[in-house]
Amino acid sequence: MSTQEELYDVALTHFAENDLEAAVNAFKQLIEAYPDYIEGYLGLGHAYERLGQYDEAIEAVQKAIEINPNDPLVYTSLSMCYQRKGMIQEAEDAMAKSQQVQMETSGSTT
Repeated sequence: MSTQEELYDVALTHFAENDLEAAVNAFKQLIEAYPDYIEGYLGLGHAYERLGQYDEAIEAVQKAIEINPNDPLVYTSLSMCYQRKGMIQEAEDAMAKSQQVQMETSGSTT
């Protein structure tokens, strides 16, 4: 079985080469093997976003949020997906949540 990093590297290579269907399949393989790997869901979301499949992108990013709701980047990614879909209020809400989480996490380390 391939390691998490190997599967991620394959998926990223497809994504970088703009082979988005292959990237989607590779990210799906990654999250099937490692279902709690947040980067797999974020990558899947970005691949779907580039394909214009915004509902699937939103769903993938929401799964990343379920795994780690304290990561501000997941909300930024969600905001981008909503923005691309034309859901401006939802995009603004997600960005506000990203900023809130960022302030909470940076405040907790001081």
